[in-house]
Amino acid sequence: MTTVPTAPTLPTVETDVLIVGSGPAGASAALALSTYGVPNVMVTRSSRLADTPRAHITNQRTMEVLRDLGVEEDVIAQATPQHLMGNTVFCTALAGEELGRLRSWGNEPLVQAAHELASPTRMCDMPQHLMEPVLVNAAIARGSQLRFGTEYLSHEQDSDG
Repeated sequence: MTTVPTAPTLPTVETDVLIVGSGPAGASAALALSTYGVPNVMVTRSSRLADTPRAHITNQRTMEVLRDLGVEEDVIAQATPQHLMGNTVFCTALAGEELGRLRSWGNEPLVQAAHELASPTRMCDMPQHLMEPVLVNAAIARGSQLRFGTEYLSHEQDSDG
């Protein structure tokens, strides 16, 4: 008779909140929860945080949330400020002839004035591979746990929730 080897038993994770993913949304959720004292565990199947730019425009409302979470200054220190984002340029090739140019990212004077009246924060260009460490490190410093190489497969509902 042949016996089939059994998989090792993994430890049970007990947490009030499980957050699947450590990208900007998951890390922001973990940071907000840990800021307010709610225990949470973030899991990601990846072995590390993002190492490529991915998403990069951080809008004014997001900056307001980051201010409320206490990380606005950390973001501003690494981001490209709005006034340097300037234009969208249309060219025949990367180094080719310029066909046209548009003010973008809220840098048209009337739009900029409206933004300045609406909020004390400013949008910026903060690539995801720079944003994730700011959010994750702040969340961990406030009590969140992060587990790399952990894939969410399923859960079972019980009488307690």
